[in-house]
Amino acid sequence: MAPPKSGASRKQSKDVRGRASGKSDKKNAPASVPRRKAQDQQRRGEQPESTSTEETDQNQIDVSATIPITLQQLLLNVFKTALLSPSTPSDAQARDEDAGTEEGKEKETIEEPLDIKSLIQTIKSHLYNRDFDSAFADADEKLLRAYALRWSAARALGYSGLFKSLLKVLVEDEASSKESSTPRSAHVVCIGGGAGAEIVALAAAWRNLMDEGLISGTQRELSDALEGVSLEDKKDDEEEGASSNTPSQEQKTQQPASSPGLSITAVDIGDWSTVVERLSSTLLSPLATGSKSHPAPLLPVSPSSKDTDATTASGFNADFKRLDVLSLPDLDLVSLFHSSPSSLTTNLVTLMFTLNELFSTSMAKATSFLLRTTDLLAAGTILLVVDSPGSYSTLKLNKGTGEQQERQYPMKFLLDHTLLSVAKGKWEKIYSQDSRWWRRDAARLWYEVGEGAGLEDMRYQIHVYRRLE
Repeated sequence: MAPPKSGASRKQSKDVRGRASGKSDKKNAPASVPRRKAQDQQRRGEQPESTSTEETDQNQIDVSATIPITLQQLLLNVFKTALLSPSTPSDAQARDEDAGTEEGKEKETIEEPLDIKSLIQTIKSHLYNRDFDSAFADADEKLLRAYALRWSAARALGYSGLFKSLLKVLVEDEASSKESSTPRSAHVVCIGGGAGAEIVALAAAWRNLMDEGLISGTQRELSDALEGVSLEDKKDDEEEGASSNTPSQEQKTQQPASSPGLSITAVDIGDWSTVVERLSSTLLSPLATGSKSHPAPLLPVSPSSKDTDATTASGFNADFKRLDVLSLPDLDLVSLFHSSPSSLTTNLVTLMFTLNELFSTSMAKATSFLLRTTDLLAAGTILLVVDSPGSYSTLKLNKGTGEQQERQYPMKFLLDHTLLSVAKGKWEKIYSQDSRWWRRDAARLWYEVGEGAGLEDMRYQIHVYRRLE
């Protein structure tokens, strides 16, 4: 398993040392489901494991969706292009324009690629010594980029199928609503999502849903829409006595952009702003290597938007906020969920390998954060929690004699108690599984970014809740 991110707190959970080794937790794989059988189930898109009859009975959604292998490869290429190169896609374009000039030649001789092996060893050393400030909060840009290349890329692959399943639920719920005939845009808040895995995985899932026609926005649809607007303009020009209610040229050219968009707010205590900016710009750039089935950019951009920035043309926006959610004032928490860059109301919140860190830091503050968040989220909002299987958080109890007694509680128990008992009637659990595997297709995926930065499988627990009226 990968080591924890900086999440939303500098103090980490007690199982950090085991997770920081970077080795898959194969020894703990359930004995009832052999590895080969689980792999076969994964290829067929089936649920790899079932931990209990109770969990199976309560699960209302299917989270076994996957994205095509060629799209998975494009996802990996986005990480490589964005983070391994010394410059961002926009910098690379400027450098190409300066090619042949003295300034351009000087840049080429000064810039050097990341020393991945050395940087990863440094990160592992900090984690082993539990020096999380040096590993994350106080880390420089190169160290954070190396972390994302080593751990976020693999996690993004594992997350993409989960996000596709949940985004599909949101889209279908919205489409079936009587309030709207078209799906609204999605705003996702990723607590502890600074390292970029959630951002790229969400973008890949969104692209796949567009390709499948579940949401509008593919290159062909945008082109057809633009052509339709052009033909309608000619027809209107030929008509005499057009009424004042006829849509203006400006209104018509905006029609293709009315497709639902994807807005992401990543929150973390470390300064991941450069990593988020690099990944976000590369998602909209043709520089990442694609394929015939899934050409770059990963997110399509309207071909009519020559004078418009790629973010506006694609309907995609990723914003980073450096915050500690455990000490966030009420007004800032309200702003986090209701004042996104595109003025959207949040409809998906994720806590990926972060919640146990919050509980371990302060059970009281973590519980308060969940309850305050509950009061701010609209009905229908989905909360996704993914963490290491068997995660436990320690609570220190005062005996009354000055002595403290430590007790460990399963993270799942603390989560259910907070959302289903303390906040009774405000949430329903729609999916839960204590142990689940995601396994990469090692034979068909390529990811060469440096020694010690290969891909690995992921074992996790997952719990999904929906906000009630």
